[in-house]
Amino acid sequence: MNFFENILNLIFPIQCGICGKLGGYICDDCYNKLKNFEIKEQHENIFFVYQYEGIIRELIIKYKFNDKAYLYKTFAESLLKNKKLCNFVKCYDIITSVPLHKKRFNERGYNQSDLIARELAKNLTNVKTLDKLSLLYIKDILTKNKNIKPQSTKSVKDRIKDVKGIYEVKNKNLIKGKKIIIFDDIYTTGSTIGECKKVLLQAGALEVGIVALAKDYMD
Repeated sequence: MNFFENILNLIFPIQCGICGKLGGYICDDCYNKLKNFEIKEQHENIFFVYQYEGIIRELIIKYKFNDKAYLYKTFAESLLKNKKLCNFVKCYDIITSVPLHKKRFNERGYNQSDLIARELAKNLTNVKTLDKLSLLYIKDILTKNKNIKPQSTKSVKDRIKDVKGIYEVKNKNLIKGKKIIIFDDIYTTGSTIGECKKVLLQAGALEVGIVALAKDYMD
């Protein structure tokens, strides 16, 4: 933390983004509420942190659609407390996020996944030694060349069709031979992030892992 951040924290004390309690971006009580929605079973190259329901769903909706950008600090701090997640990501070289189209970015003002990914890389440490882990955050590795309608109301077949060919790698030299994590806020069918993974591998990435803040289990 630099000098100016220390001054800002004196003027505007850090508080829990959920309940407002001073002392951190998420207090112990609120963190324990989120933990009730943690997903225990994990896959080899995919890490789902929470189930997309209850308080998790409410917070993500506020974060994405109600101008609550500050919640990225709260989400990131909750993820940094997750030892299993920290052990998962330390095996990778680079973390990036699913990109937004320019039009959607201008409407929202921020990429919700990008903010969290950047904060994770900035603050990730070895939980035993507290040494900084060398996970490099790189913005806009991928670009989205077409603005499509929100996927939430579409079928699996339509989702897969819509995302085909809409992502491109901006600089192949950055990812060649690297192990990369793609971060996304919500994983539903996997069509979006699956397309991103395919494009990265085709461009020369050695391995691509996925971290999703929440998993939405469709009926």
